[in-house]
Amino acid sequence: MQRFPTATALAALCLAFGTAVHAQQRQGTGLYLEAGQARHDGASTEALTLGLRLPTDVRFFSGRLALSVDGYASRWHADALPGERDKFTQLGLVPMLRWRFDEGRSPWFVEGGVGVSYLVNGYRTRTKEFGSRWNFSDHLGVGYSFGRHEIGVYVKHVSNAGLKDPNPGETFYQLRYGYTL
Repeated sequence: MQRFPTATALAALCLAFGTAVHAQQRQGTGLYLEAGQARHDGASTEALTLGLRLPTDVRFFSGRLALSVDGYASRWHADALPGERDKFTQLGLVPMLRWRFDEGRSPWFVEGGVGVSYLVNGYRTRTKEFGSRWNFSDHLGVGYSFGRHEIGVYVKHVSNAGLKDPNPGETFYQLRYGYTL
């Protein structure tokens, strides 16, 4: 199975932009690119994601907590059964709550959300199978904003919460680079 070289490229991008000077936090519409991997039973699934972040005007605690909605498309690559697909497409929509430290002025943030996702071709590999194309998608991340850019590390879990068997779930560890338009 080929490995995505994008995780290495994304890490290099993050390091290159990491030397930029911190500017006031922007809360506009943004694009992001993620690359990551899930490991299970001696196999792995790689994911490459392109997302769109839409901010809302909903803020709590003097602007330290903000709500946005992430819409994304992911391409998963895994070892499949002979004659089966080895590339899978996931579409998702997740409301995200972002907390900024220092009364909302800090470049550092943590965020999380739970939303829905759809696996266009289902998900069946040589080590696991999802019983449903519709799944919940749980996201948790920590990141740093600088000017229009941000970098982050995220954990994402996809499963149908036991609504239909089999439900092994998949957990991805991803790097994110985001850009505010």
